[in-house]
Amino acid sequence: MTSLWLDTRQVRTDTTLIDGIPQTKSDVVIIGAGLTGLVCALECARAGLRVAVLDARGVAEVTTGLTTAKASCLQGAKASEIAHKHGADAAREYMTINQAALDWIRAFCATSGVEVQQRTAYTFAQHDSSLRIVEREAESADAAGLRVESARGAPAESVPFPVAGYVALKNQLQFNPVSLADSLVAAIVELGGTVHRGIRVRRVSTTGSVTVHTSRGDIPTDRVVLATGTPILDRGFFFAKLEAQRSYLAAFAVPNGTQPLTGMYVSVDPPDVAPTRSLRSAPGHLLVGGNGHVVGRAANTRMCARNLVDWTQHYFPSLSPTHQWSAQDYQTVDGLPVVGALTPTSDKVLFASGYAKWGMTNGVAAGRILSARLAGGSSDSIPGATLFDSQRSIAIRRLPSFAATNAKVGVHVATGWAQFAHTTAQPPAEGEGVVHRSGWRPVASSTVDGHTRTVSAVCPHLKGLVCWNSAERTWDCPLHGSRFSADGTLLEGPATRDLASTTSPQWKGK
Repeated sequence: MTSLWLDTRQVRTDTTLIDGIPQTKSDVVIIGAGLTGLVCALECARAGLRVAVLDARGVAEVTTGLTTAKASCLQGAKASEIAHKHGADAAREYMTINQAALDWIRAFCATSGVEVQQRTAYTFAQHDSSLRIVEREAESADAAGLRVESARGAPAESVPFPVAGYVALKNQLQFNPVSLADSLVAAIVELGGTVHRGIRVRRVSTTGSVTVHTSRGDIPTDRVVLATGTPILDRGFFFAKLEAQRSYLAAFAVPNGTQPLTGMYVSVDPPDVAPTRSLRSAPGHLLVGGNGHVVGRAANTRMCARNLVDWTQHYFPSLSPTHQWSAQDYQTVDGLPVVGALTPTSDKVLFASGYAKWGMTNGVAAGRILSARLAGGSSDSIPGATLFDSQRSIAIRRLPSFAATNAKVGVHVATGWAQFAHTTAQPPAEGEGVVHRSGWRPVASSTVDGHTRTVSAVCPHLKGLVCWNSAERTWDCPLHGSRFSADGTLLEGPATRDLASTTSPQWKGK
């Protein structure tokens, strides 16, 4: 499953990315070459800091290269959710932070030659029963300073799918996120920064001098930024304050260069009413996303992906999918991003997470907040640093949500290990995977492209048992969202190591 953005990426003709570790000490090592890490690196370099960016795979190869890339201050029902949980002042500040990030993107793209399209963003209800959600969002967005319009029924733009009512905000942006990331890399390198690929970070030592321990050797530095979606270090226990969410996307070829939509759309119906739908145009394509769920907790991921295509072809019958993929993001229990120190006693390691699928603006905001701290700014003087402060009392302020999130984790610990009692006599069918017992060990067996593999079923993060993702043919951990390929290779999440190798079972009848 490859995204439209990564599949159509321009082939590099230079040596911008470095395969080895930094040869000289950097002031800051940033782990993760997605939007947050790259914006942070660029702003650090602009401030005169020596910066190195590390990534296990490459630039924008994970969340940034898999997003729909809608940069908007109108974010579904976000304004009303924040106002309800944190008050109207917090909602207004959140929108101010996101507007500043939107302006930053607009300015950078203008000077870097990255093509952007200005669009009207729509939050809409698919069914009449969800109209009150749209009305509350219109009220909260207006109170937060956004110049929105709202109405019942469909907007002036003709759309084939059902719209019971909407909120609209003009002059928002859409773009190719991989093109943006590549331009950020060029700007970082021009200022003397370096970007390194193929380096997996294992751990960070902060006693005395700071050392980043990687798969390619140790790297000394003064400060570290974890721009990895979720912190890959368990200090601060943020894995318990974040919920990993997976959603599905597809790109459909649009004939003759026409576009069925000019706006950017996201629905806000509750899951028991209708699955979320997110739509935008792209050059020669229509992008559709939705059917999100907590990682590792969907009964049938293949059906999630299939349903998205079926829905699109029902309302756009002339379109056929060219690309299908999925993306992962994290949501905090109190609904606001977390940006700042990983622990309350030291600022040697900083991080950012919890964008709740609105990372194009929140990721830029986080990168700027982090770089301002690294350049010596105080939290009180940095816009957004207090509202998004990673050391706020998330668990206490949102105790019911915190308890419910972690209770679900406990349930999946119990149900996962219950599978340990089962054995299986035959290898899985093509495209399938199963967790079972081999001797006294829990193992995970899958068959992909005719090749049956067996690896340990125990996630190296916190020892949860993985589940098979039939849509992507991966092993996903339902506890905190670590994901692995069929052969056990780590793909993303808080884990820092692959699934352990193991001997293959002696299948009966083979």
